[in-house]
Amino acid sequence: MQAIKQYTEVVDGSIHINLPKNFTAKRVELIILSADDNTDSSDFQRFLLDSPEMTDEEYQAIDEKRKHFNQWP
Repeated sequence: MQAIKQYTEVVDGSIHINLPKNFTAKRVELIILSADDNTDSSDFQRFLLDSPEMTDEEYQAIDEKRKHFNQWP
């Protein structure tokens, strides 16, 4: 899976993104998060973990990685 993280401005309710030349996907899934919010990223993690498309194995793998990363302050 190819992934890109990009910040852009919302102008008159529209956004524009520039994809790298080597981005070859024909279809993409967009998840738009407000960069203005100072909320904890756990909301997004919860969104991903509660995805009905996620298998139990994927959920367990992500949960294990999250626990591993959260052991450091």
